[in-house]
Amino acid sequence: MTLTPDSLLSDNLELVSLPEIVFQLNDMVNDPNCSVADIGEVISKDAGLTIRLLKIVNSPFYGFPSSIETIPMAITVMGIRQLRDLVFATCVINKYSNIPSDILSPDIFWSHSIATATAAQLIAKKINLSNSERLFTCGILHDIGLLIMALAAPATTRQVLELSRDSRKPFHDLQINVFGFSQSDLGAALIRKWRLPDSFIEPIQLQQTNKAALHSPVETAILKVANVIANTQEDTAITGDNQIIHPGTLELLDLDKEALNEINTEMQTKLHTMLSVLYPKQAA
Repeated sequence: MTLTPDSLLSDNLELVSLPEIVFQLNDMVNDPNCSVADIGEVISKDAGLTIRLLKIVNSPFYGFPSSIETIPMAITVMGIRQLRDLVFATCVINKYSNIPSDILSPDIFWSHSIATATAAQLIAKKINLSNSERLFTCGILHDIGLLIMALAAPATTRQVLELSRDSRKPFHDLQINVFGFSQSDLGAALIRKWRLPDSFIEPIQLQQTNKAALHSPVETAILKVANVIANTQEDTAITGDNQIIHPGTLELLDLDKEALNEINTEMQTKLHTMLSVLYPKQAA
């Protein structure tokens, strides 16, 4: 049988499963009959998750003027959907913090993901995109397909990454040759399986290509640029990853090189803060 993204996920259900609270929360967010108090009560039952979320919302990255002490207060200030997205992000990082280091450095992987997420949110704010915070979660998850490949098919993934390093060819193309699909295809399939917003699908699936996005062109352009920004720093660069901003991408976002440099500088300034709350091992 031909291997497909969906069949790989189906064969590794335990690997790609997230805590039940993630999906319960997603259903509650989409239920008009659920109140802020109902959602806050569900999250507050998970002490570890509550601590991680409050650390994030009280970090300098968000810069709220006063301390946020409870989950209902966080929901009031940030909004239900943004907090839902942060739950996804922190649960994913917590579940997949131990990547086999002989295949892919977990420190570099998560530093790169968080750098991309930070840059994506900064770009979204720069261009005044509504609900810009969702781009942070999209950035956190943009390489989730590579991580699942490394965990589900370690030998084959190692082969592809080594071939990419030796040949200096993008591993996106080599993955298609070896697996029959790319990490971006796998990531998009996982986004669907996890029932995350549709606006995450095209940015993740098209990030390594120059194909036009039909439904989320701005979000796709943001993620492409953010990924390249993250790859400009040695500590957050993934070898073989996308290093090129294709013609037209910056024009779509109405960004010039000066704006790009400003975002890059601000990303570097805020990165340590986000690492300290999302992946403290690397921030230490």
